Amino acid sequence: MLLRQFKSTQRKLWPVLESTPERAMSDIGRYLEETQRPFDLIMLDMPGTVSAPGVFRVLAELDYIFVPMKADKLVMESAVSFAKAVNEQLVQNPDYGLRGLRMFWTMIDRRERTPLYEQYEKALDIFHLARLKTQVPYRSRFNKEILDAKGSVGRSTLFPAEKNFAQEAQIDTLAEEILSIIEK
Repeated sequence: MLLRQFKSTQRKLWPVLESTPERAMSDIGRYLEETQRPFDLIMLDMPGTVSAPGVFRVLAELDYIFVPMKADKLVMESAVSFAKAVNEQLVQNPDYGLRGLRMFWTMIDRRERTPLYEQYEKALDIFHLARLKTQVPYRSRFNKEILDAKGSVGRSTLFPAEKNFAQEAQIDTLAEEILSIIEK
């Protein structure tokens, strides 16, 4: 699949580094120094808690943080608590370079209209937590890795999602909205 992707796009695979929050910034720095390659964007997938060792220090060095949330009481309490702490201690603190934090809805069930989302959004407004307009709908394929021998991909760090699936899941729309924020 990697070979097919390279032949069809002529693009090399982007590097994926495995690290810990405690080592993340030094690992990135070492990689950049060793490769001498410029990168337009570096993305980190972090634990959703500031209590994990090294997380807060890494967050303080980022430009933007995007926090996924879903309409589940436990997930929302955790996401709001995390975002509120980061927003108050890092985003609003001029001693740090963190330019913004945005929440975004994931796993939206479009068949279900519930006042739950409106209630959560009111709470986000009270805490002055900005959110993206794009909402990622629930799709069972997100829970699957490579789906079959044909190479259909549900979730992967190495392969892009199939075009129809990406459009249905609003992945391109989400990426465009994020880019519009970070390119300002």
